[in-house]
Amino acid sequence: MGNLKRYCLALDLVDDEQSIAAYEEHHKKVWPEILESIKESGIQNMEIYRIGNRLSMIMEVDDSFSFEKKQKIFSENKSV
Repeated sequence: MGNLKRYCLALDLVDDEQSIAAYEEHHKKVWPEILESIKESGIQNMEIYRIGNRLSMIMEVDDSFSFEKKQKIFSENKSV
């Protein structure tokens, strides 16, 4: 395995505490298929943080990762 690359992404949620709470509750239990697709796409580590309505995701990826590959794997997974 080569050197890991790091990507940092940001997303602003709708600024509504009730909606954000529902979003967080929905994402507490990650389906095994999602975790498998994350690893399959070359993501070695992923962390997500929230401050207010801003989400920040930090991904460490190996040389096999591309956003196109991740999207293809995700779109082919019929269970999500």
